[in-house]
Amino acid sequence: MPEVMLRINEQGNLLCYVAKKDLETVVQAVEFDQEDRWGGTFHLANGEKFYLDPLPAKPRIPVTLRMRKL
Repeated sequence: MPEVMLRINEQGNLLCYVAKKDLETVVQAVEFDQEDRWGGTFHLANGEKFYLDPLPAKPRIPVTLRMRKL
């Protein structure tokens, strides 16, 4: 399970950085994106998908989380 860093860029896009791959790309969609439930499947601009067990609240970004590659 890689550690993934999420941050917001100047344009307001959510970015995903995977250190093991030295990859940074835009998150196109998050399965659950509400204040009381956040996570699930993350669809990245390069076609990859990562999964995060849904959290009970949206975290403060930037944040580093352990996700599973799908």
